[in-house]
Amino acid sequence: MSDLLIALRTFVRLCEKPNFSRVAGEMHASHTTIARRLDQVESHFGAILFHRTTRRLIATPEADRLLVHARAMLDALDGAEQEFGPVRDQPGGLVRIGFTTALGLYYVERLGDLTARYPALQLDCAMTDWQRDVVEDRLDLALRVGPVGDDSLVVHPLGALPRLLVAHPAYLAGRGMPSSAEDLPGHQCIAYAYGDVPARWTIDGRERVVGGTFRSDSSEAVHRAALSGLGIALLPAIRVQGDIAAGRLVPVLPESHIAPLDIWAVHPSHKRLPPRARVVLDFLKENFPGERPLERCVKS
Repeated sequence: MSDLLIALRTFVRLCEKPNFSRVAGEMHASHTTIARRLDQVESHFGAILFHRTTRRLIATPEADRLLVHARAMLDALDGAEQEFGPVRDQPGGLVRIGFTTALGLYYVERLGDLTARYPALQLDCAMTDWQRDVVEDRLDLALRVGPVGDDSLVVHPLGALPRLLVAHPAYLAGRGMPSSAEDLPGHQCIAYAYGDVPARWTIDGRERVVGGTFRSDSSEAVHRAALSGLGIALLPAIRVQGDIAAGRLVPVLPESHIAPLDIWAVHPSHKRLPPRARVVLDFLKENFPGERPLERCVKS
């Protein structure tokens, strides 16, 4: 690849993540090399692209204009390499996917089927409950929960993920089984929440503030807290079905209605989805564990 193309890729990453050290670490290059590549792009186009201070890089209007062209050119080159490369009929290469914890663990157990079909694929799964920045974190695909509301992303509906209220048998033996959702405020409820925001559960169409002695911003921590008998938890069905079958957890208020979570796969709108990411997206759709998506919700 020519030096200018490498320099343009570096310029794009500096726009997405304006920090010499972080980009240098990503690209396995020195700080000096990254700065030299940026100098090359500025010299080639005769424009100052960043104002540089001791603490940060600030993109100029010229950088914003060039970024549109650079992305289009690099995406076109990536597409041509995929189409005419030696693995044209067998998509391959690295695909970075941003997963929520519960769905990520579910899909990881099934990725062997995907890699058996496409042995040239490499999968890098970034698994967190908080929402990662798709562009800054260089994700090809990411999962989102609930409305997306970001015009910079292309959205594909995966479906609706059922949730269940569950508790350990020992907890219910000591505190009793709730007879209705009205009883929940008197129970230890394991809150999945961030910061100081109160946890709210909507059950049978009514929202209730819940709480207890334990809360976490990790769905896996909430799951383990429920298994240890700390209280009642609201979790995706895919995480607790095995525990229910084994008797480790018991459904609570099984007749109540709890709205499922709408799940979407997203990718940047400025970037054409390459074949290697397309087969992963198809895999996510085919293996989604919940209800079928509503195609009327598709945003293109």
